[in-house]
Amino acid sequence: MNDREKFLFDLNGYLVLEDVLTHAEVAAANAAIEHHADLISNRETGLSGNAAKLKGGEGRGEFSQNPLTFQHPWCDPFRRMFTHPRLIDVFNEVLGPGFRLDHGPGLIRMQRGTEGHRLHGGMTFDPSQYHSFSHGRMHAGLCVAAWQLTDVRAGDGGFVCIPGSHKANYRPPMEVLRLEQDWGCVHQVVAGAGSVLFFNEALVHGTLPWQPADRERRSILFKFSPGHISWGSPHAQCPIADPTPEEEALYAPPRRSGRTELRGSES
Repeated sequence: MNDREKFLFDLNGYLVLEDVLTHAEVAAANAAIEHHADLISNRETGLSGNAAKLKGGEGRGEFSQNPLTFQHPWCDPFRRMFTHPRLIDVFNEVLGPGFRLDHGPGLIRMQRGTEGHRLHGGMTFDPSQYHSFSHGRMHAGLCVAAWQLTDVRAGDGGFVCIPGSHKANYRPPMEVLRLEQDWGCVHQVVAGAGSVLFFNEALVHGTLPWQPADRERRSILFKFSPGHISWGSPHAQCPIADPTPEEEALYAPPRRSGRTELRGSES
């Protein structure tokens, strides 16, 4: 990470890097999603918490299978995201060398009218979700890399957050979390196809209903933790049939010593 990226992630609790995937890589990922459309099902509605501004006609679409385990070549776009050099760069800095996959990857597909998700995160003590700064660097718990496979423009809906709330000392009132009152602090994040959105799960965040009729929202989310802790249940083993050493390292269970540092690109 360069100084700008570190500053913005520490300040806001999230960071968008544009054009990380090429047009060909985005097209390949979308083709893989469409090829496995039979594995996508809509979850039951309810993430909106019945908040009027978050309600929708259906729940978001999700894969019933880990896309890293698709047959070649369909798994290849997602495996590229999993160990992408820019992802490694960011999480070596934010989570520390030896970081590991906590859970995911998962697809979020939203069509016009799909419900939103009430704002949540970072509002009660959780030793696996945090943000701090000491000894000249930031330290974070559970974090997310959300790869964007379609454009998200202003007013579209999708991911929203309260920037800086990963460091806040006061809980937002329920009226703000349900978008019943506008205090001017909730921000919809714009990100183009091929970008990656990094955010700390300690950040107060959620989802607005999807508005465009001409395109879906498609995001692939990977959630990572520092090497010594876990938010979800640790993986029994790497499910990829022919894993690389980097993939096996990311599927390792929590451990305190013997950390494997992955290498990213220069930035």
